[in-house]
Amino acid sequence: MKNTIRTLIALVAILGFQSGIAHHAELPEGMSQAKATWLWGHHAIPADITHSGTPYWYAYPHTNVEQITNPVWSDVAKTHVKPGARAPAVLMLHGCSGMTYGTTQYRRYFIGSGYALFEPSSYARPGKKCGEGYYDISFKQRLEELEHAQQEISKLPWVDQKRVYLMGISEGGRVVAAWEGNGFAGHIIIAAPCGPDQDSIPAAPKNVPVLSVIGEMDEWAQLSKCRTDGHAAGSKSVVIKGEGHGIPELPEVGRAIGEFLKTVGD
Repeated sequence: MKNTIRTLIALVAILGFQSGIAHHAELPEGMSQAKATWLWGHHAIPADITHSGTPYWYAYPHTNVEQITNPVWSDVAKTHVKPGARAPAVLMLHGCSGMTYGTTQYRRYFIGSGYALFEPSSYARPGKKCGEGYYDISFKQRLEELEHAQQEISKLPWVDQKRVYLMGISEGGRVVAAWEGNGFAGHIIIAAPCGPDQDSIPAAPKNVPVLSVIGEMDEWAQLSKCRTDGHAAGSKSVVIKGEGHGIPELPEVGRAIGEFLKTVGD
């Protein structure tokens, strides 16, 4: 475990120049914007199933459409996986700040515990806008990205399709909270409200366990208590005392996710 985390931190440092938001000016002819968010996403395969015994990370370090390699990353990725090996996976939707590569607790937990991690980049959409004033259109875009990523993950033979989890942070968390579809073993909502009213009930099917983690002082999510009691066993709402919106880095978040997945997935 310690060696895995050290490897992860080293890879994070290498990828550090890619953190934040990379805007695209154009996309290749015939490529949909939803497909671009998957193609330019950041994806990781855990050490447990790789030939090398170390995590395999993949991300395009550019937005230049003329530099796209062939085959695409998913074809390259499968050459790193041991024959017959499979791993559970997490589809993660970032917030308005895009993808950052710090020592984020949830990312440490996933890779160190044998989960593949898929992080589509919504900013692969040319002219992408996020936040106040763009919520409605951005919300529809994120739903498209979720659906496309789910389809792509379903094609990967090295993913345990019965143990694929959906997670979102901030704006991404709002999308997860509103997702009514099937196909995920659990939903994880970070730094986002679970519903549009005081009931604050996530839209996940009732047989799907849900975890919500939010800061008590979060200015972007006033409805801090998520009502998960009507969902499957293992569902939980965690409110971190004295914290605001920026909670993904906190060890409490990593612990909450770890406990949730051990309860509902192992």
